[in-house]
Amino acid sequence: MDEKQTPTQDDKIVGALGHAAALLPMWGIVVPAIIWVTQREKSDYIRQQSIQALAWQVTQIILLFGGFALYMVSFFLMFGSVFIMEEMAASGPPAGFFLPFCVMGFIFLIMIVTIIVAIYAAVRNLQGHDFTYPLVGQRVRAYLAK
Repeated sequence: MDEKQTPTQDDKIVGALGHAAALLPMWGIVVPAIIWVTQREKSDYIRQQSIQALAWQVTQIILLFGGFALYMVSFFLMFGSVFIMEEMAASGPPAGFFLPFCVMGFIFLIMIVTIIVAIYAAVRNLQGHDFTYPLVGQRVRAYLAK
């Protein structure tokens, strides 16, 4: 964003909407994509913030699918360990029994963190501040600088 250009109230609201769409994982990607396609020529602020939100939500989807793949692997490992064992100990479940639950908890935690960061970005946009996401923000800025 140009240091001399102050975002208008409309710019702030549109930028915040792009970030807040992360509340709907997987469906929320549509909002920043539409904003970027339709509004990128109108304001550098909107162009920067909508592509940031789009990249963050793509990252959120990749993490979600990766987490579910890891969950499926842990689920099959858990059941595989049950079938491989000839006899189950009377003392409790097999060692890998809780692995799928831990993986699902980790997926839930990652999704909550990505949504909280996106909401923080939306609030910062409403205040008129530029926001750069961790992990993807600098790459997006470098891409737009080309």
